[in-house]
Amino acid sequence: MTKRTSYLWWAAITLALLLLMVGCADEDLPQTAPASEGVASVDRPADAPADDAEEVGGELAMEMLAAEAPAVSHTPWSEADSPNYYRVLGAASVGEIPEPGTISYGELDGRGRATGAVACVTYDSMMAGRSRVREGTTDIEPTGWGHNQEVDMAMPDGSIYHGLLFNRSHLVAKSLGGEEVAANLITGTRTQNVGANVNGSEGGMAYAEALVRDWLEAHPEGTVYFAATPVYEGTELLARSVIVDVRTSDRSVDQRVEVYNAARGFEIDYATGEFSVTEDAREAAEEIRSSLGLAALGAAGAADEERDVAAAPVLPTGSSASEGGERKVIITGSGRAYHHDETCRGLSQARSMRWVTVSEAEAMGRRPCKICGG
Repeated sequence: MTKRTSYLWWAAITLALLLLMVGCADEDLPQTAPASEGVASVDRPADAPADDAEEVGGELAMEMLAAEAPAVSHTPWSEADSPNYYRVLGAASVGEIPEPGTISYGELDGRGRATGAVACVTYDSMMAGRSRVREGTTDIEPTGWGHNQEVDMAMPDGSIYHGLLFNRSHLVAKSLGGEEVAANLITGTRTQNVGANVNGSEGGMAYAEALVRDWLEAHPEGTVYFAATPVYEGTELLARSVIVDVRTSDRSVDQRVEVYNAARGFEIDYATGEFSVTEDAREAAEEIRSSLGLAALGAAGAADEERDVAAAPVLPTGSSASEGGERKVIITGSGRAYHHDETCRGLSQARSMRWVTVSEAEAMGRRPCKICGG
């Protein structure tokens, strides 16, 4: 072999090896940018596990934890636009649907925050949830819990809520088959949980839940897709909103709803769960308390059957005196019956009550209470 042939042979082998190495780099080797000095230069994927982020520490850890928040946005709550603490955004966004009658809970993120739950609710799973004995939640503290206090909150219907500002709010309600587990609970305001009793309609999370219950009662053979996704801002411990997607199997109900984690008159620190009451809210609550004779009212009452929260001690607003010779009865914000006795046990969990005439109650579709006879 001549010197020239030997040179060409070795050049060909070298070129082949270089091409092979380039091919491996394209297909197999991780493509990383050169690292410069400092922790923030460490090249890691945005979805790296949170415990890995904690090992990195500092600024990068906070950025990676913030990246764990769901890829949905929230809007600031406006009392004028959403007095009952929810708004309908449009049609539902539906992802992978669980097996009928089952619920899939998201993993807690690196800060211990619930990340979401997806259910395919059936009539049977709804009825099973309703009849199931509620498990205790006092040993579960959702992120941001620990600063809770009893408050007075003036409601738009002229009633007053007296009880804890924050509830352990379910993503999927027990009445839809949801469980009392950390992955299904967030720290939510009372109004995020059940709304503000505006015009006697369901609000907050209860609005979307009522859509499911009402539809399944009318269509027991159908199914309902129900997904609840808390929306956090950065590394804050409290969700700003919960995005709820509801779609029935016949698509007669198809809504994406934003439920606001806010409360009229209260300034909430979403990073910690601490809060303060504004002077205007304090004065409004005091005015209602005085008008209803509630100045010496005691602590919050028994647990709410459905939402597992402290119920508000309430008295009927208005007067029990007959009007134009017509008997007056008591109605609640969301009940379907009317009552003549304010001590009726059917009112034990009412959040607000008021006196109306029998004809007014019947015009609203209310029926006489089976306990006190209306």
